[in-house]
Amino acid sequence: MKSRNDRSSKRKRRIIFAAILLLMGWLIARSCVYSENTKRFFVRDAQGRALVLKGFNANGDAKGDSLRVGKADLSDFQRMADEWGCNWIRFLVFWGSIEPEPGLYDTSYMERVKERLDWCEAAGLYVVLDMHQDLYTWRYGGDGAPEWAIRHNGEPFELQSPWEKNYLQPAVIASIRNFWIPENGHGELQDHYIGAFMRLAEHVKGHPALLGFDLYNEPVLATREFIGFEDKFLHPFYQRLIDSLRTVDEDSWLFYEPMAMGPNQGFRSGLGPLNDPRKGDPRLVYYPHIYTLDLDLTGKYIGFPLFTSAWAAKRNREVRRHKVPLCVGEFGLDNTRPSALKYLESVMKVIEKTGSGWAYWDYGKGGSWVPLDKEGKEKPMLDVLVRPYPQRTAGTPKSYGYHRKTGKFWLHYYPNTEAADSTIIFIPERSYPNGWEFDKHAPAEGTFRWDEMERKLYLAPVRDNQLQKLEIRRV
Repeated sequence: MKSRNDRSSKRKRRIIFAAILLLMGWLIARSCVYSENTKRFFVRDAQGRALVLKGFNANGDAKGDSLRVGKADLSDFQRMADEWGCNWIRFLVFWGSIEPEPGLYDTSYMERVKERLDWCEAAGLYVVLDMHQDLYTWRYGGDGAPEWAIRHNGEPFELQSPWEKNYLQPAVIASIRNFWIPENGHGELQDHYIGAFMRLAEHVKGHPALLGFDLYNEPVLATREFIGFEDKFLHPFYQRLIDSLRTVDEDSWLFYEPMAMGPNQGFRSGLGPLNDPRKGDPRLVYYPHIYTLDLDLTGKYIGFPLFTSAWAAKRNREVRRHKVPLCVGEFGLDNTRPSALKYLESVMKVIEKTGSGWAYWDYGKGGSWVPLDKEGKEKPMLDVLVRPYPQRTAGTPKSYGYHRKTGKFWLHYYPNTEAADSTIIFIPERSYPNGWEFDKHAPAEGTFRWDEMERKLYLAPVRDNQLQKLEIRRV
C-alpha cells in the first residue's frame, strides 16, 4: 500500500512536470506569435512614395554562365513587369568577375551588368545588385570570391552532395574564416572586396534603374566563432563597407543581411543597427532570407505556418531595433513538392504583415523551383505570387494584404498631404477573372483612374492626413 507521502510526492512531480510543459509551450508559442507590423519603414521612390517591392532573383543561372550575367533578356524583364506586376529584381554580381586578378577590374563585365540595368529601365524595373557568394568561391562548388583570394591553410577539400555539406569541408571552413577574421593575418581580403565593390558602385551609380546594392549574400561562419559572428565580425565589416560605399554613392539604398544560418530558418539574429553616414535620411534596408526549418530538414512544408510564423516574430522584433525597412531577398522551394502552394501562401501572408516586399528565388525556365516550364508556360505557383499589391503609396501604408480565397484586397494608409503623384495599385486579371469592384471602403468619384491595359489603379493624392482605407473584392 502506497504511503500518503509517496502519493503526495507523485502529485508534486506531476504538477512540476505539467508546469514545465506549460512553460515550454508558452515559450514556443510566444516565439512563434507575431502581429501585423503597423509602424514599418519603407523604401521610397524619388517622389517620396512608399514602395512595396515584388519581383524575382533574375539570374541565378549566372553561376554557371561563362559571362556571369545569366540568360534573362529584355523580354524576360518585360514579362515580369507587364504580366506579373513586378517592380524590381535582385541581380547577382560576383567579386571574382569584378576583380579577376588582384587590383585589376573587368570593365567589360561591369558593362554587361550595366546593359542589364538598361533593359530593366526599359521594362520599368528597379534593380538591386547582389554581391553574391555561396561556399565562398567557385572552386568549392559555389561562387563569389576569385581564386586568388582563397586562403585555405593547406586544408583538404572533397566535393560533397548536396552542396550545403561543402560548408563542412576543411578547406571551405579555413577560407571563410580567413576572410571574416582579419586577425588571422589576411585582412587584405576584405580590403580587396570593398575595393571591388566601390569600383562597381562607381561604374553604375546614377543609373535610373539602380535602386541599390546587397552588401553580401548569406554571410556565415560555421566554426567556434559562430555565436559571436554577427557582433564581432559581420557588424564591423558592414559598417566599414557602408562608409566606403558612401564615398562614391550617397543615393543608392544599401541592403544588408543577417547571418544566414539561424535567421533564415526562423531563429533570432544578434546583428545590431548600422549607421548610414549619408546626408539626409538613412537609406539602409534589413534584408533577411526565408528558408524555414521544415524545408531545410525535410524538403517539405509541414502543413501549418509554425515556422513561417516563428520567422515573422523574430524579424518583427529585429526591425523595431534596426528602424529600417524590412525586405526579403530570397525565398523559394521545389514547387513540385506536396503543399508547395500552401507554403508560398504562408510566406506571402507573413511578408504582407511584417515587411515591404520580396524577391523569389529564382526566375527561369525548366527546373523545379522556377516559375516557367521548359516551354516557357506558367506554373501554378504564379497564381500565388502574382497578386494585387500597392506598388507605390503616396504616404505610408499601415496595413495591406490580399486573401486569395475570398479575393479581398485592402490598403490602409496615412497620406502624404504634400504628395504630387498618385498611389498605384497593381490588380492582376488572374486574381479577378470576372472583374473587381470597390468594397465598403471606396475612393470618391473623380479621385481615381483605372488603366485596364496596365492593370493598375491610380489614386489621386489625398490632402487629408486621416487614415485612408481602400478595399476591393471580386465581382
